[in-house]
Amino acid sequence: MLEYNSWSTRLKALRCKLFGKTDFERWTDASEFEDWEERTKIIARLVPPGARVIEFGAGMGKLQRHLDPSCQYTPSDLVSRGPGTIVLDLNQRPLPDLTAHAFDLAIFAGVLEYVHDLHSFIEWLRQQSPACIASYGCAAHPRHSLARLPETLRRAGAGWTNTFTETELICLFADAGYGLAHAVDWHTAEGDERIFHFRDND
Repeated sequence: MLEYNSWSTRLKALRCKLFGKTDFERWTDASEFEDWEERTKIIARLVPPGARVIEFGAGMGKLQRHLDPSCQYTPSDLVSRGPGTIVLDLNQRPLPDLTAHAFDLAIFAGVLEYVHDLHSFIEWLRQQSPACIASYGCAAHPRHSLARLPETLRRAGAGWTNTFTETELICLFADAGYGLAHAVDWHTAEGDERIFHFRDND
């Protein structure tokens, strides 16, 4: 069980980032999954009917039950979550070519915070899907702020391996050819988390 904000969790996150590894122990254990149902419902409402959807870090696949029945849903995760799962480690390079699936939309619910090289990942994603919906717990302080280091350490306490402000994140997607269509907030007792809807600029 993950100990939030412990030094052991921080050190594990930093080791994963340093060596380009994913925390398989955490994410292959279904008991680690928390109740993110409300966030899932918000994301599902952003998905248009008839969309061919891939959800990265699908977990127990709860998103599928909230999508319009006309949508085609494909789960992807570190381990198989049932028939049709694309088993994929987002920190592994090179990443595979999924273009034959002709996905319309890629979804990330609480996943991007664990991708070490987010820049190269988004560049790969742009080749796989013309749009994506992603939640992200944005940092408060810009890269060159003195407050950035302690904030990064706090984020590592949740197992997160990257740190970007909202502006920095939007710029990463823009560099890969995605524009921000709109964003909504998921409100929690611990604070708000933004959910972004990006589309290609072509």
